[in-house]
Amino acid sequence: MQVNTIQTHSIETNTTFETKTITAETPRHRAPFANFVDESPGANEFRRLYSKLKNLYGAADMKNFLVTSSMMSEGKSTASALLACTIARYRNTKTILVDCDLRRPRVHQLFGIPKEEGVADVLTGTRKLDTCFKRTSIENLRLLTAGSIVDNPTELFNSPRLRDLFSEIKFYFDTVIVDSPPVIPVTDTLILSPEMDGALMVVKAGETHKEVVKRAVDMMRNAGFNILGVIINNQKAVLPYYYDQSYYGYKYYVRDEKKKKQ
Repeated sequence: MQVNTIQTHSIETNTTFETKTITAETPRHRAPFANFVDESPGANEFRRLYSKLKNLYGAADMKNFLVTSSMMSEGKSTASALLACTIARYRNTKTILVDCDLRRPRVHQLFGIPKEEGVADVLTGTRKLDTCFKRTSIENLRLLTAGSIVDNPTELFNSPRLRDLFSEIKFYFDTVIVDSPPVIPVTDTLILSPEMDGALMVVKAGETHKEVVKRAVDMMRNAGFNILGVIINNQKAVLPYYYDQSYYGYKYYVRDEKKKKQ
């Protein structure tokens, strides 16, 4: 199984997302991405990741990214949000983060906004797409949340409206980041293949078995996905201390710069 491994810092542990339970009623100021912090370890790691993607594949040909995982709770939604924030802020282009995980939506919680009026509502024809875009604290970043609860996400994705949805999204935005369901439990992600330029797989180090990842990669390739790479999450829990940015004085540097500005 040859796939580019794009290692990232422990995106959950060091940005304090792992232990917080965030519900739809969570106040906006407590949502992790309500205010994006440029100099957080996660933000720095995803600038590196995006630079590597550009070097490997070229920015011109890669505008629509899908982010997924083999199983649940590997950090794909956090990774999707960090990638979308990074591209919107540093590439300075119109970017949208789309929550296509209609079964266990998470994007609205990360940004502290309502879930309703989103993907499901557009696909069922109850809302027009351009009325569902939601603003964020980043000027060039918009969100399309999962929308209303539906009983048949797979059936919705198999409808002709899916292609129309993404054609319209691509008309409005330069870059599209899709947070999709995990690959093995459901087939929803595989249906999205024709709409994407490439896919990133998030793997939680120390927990996800190699054979499980291999099976997910094989399923995605059989569906026609261009797999750009694997994002290794949770490195701090399994890799040596020198993989942690704090070992190199990162936190000290940030604090020191803030004191200078004051």
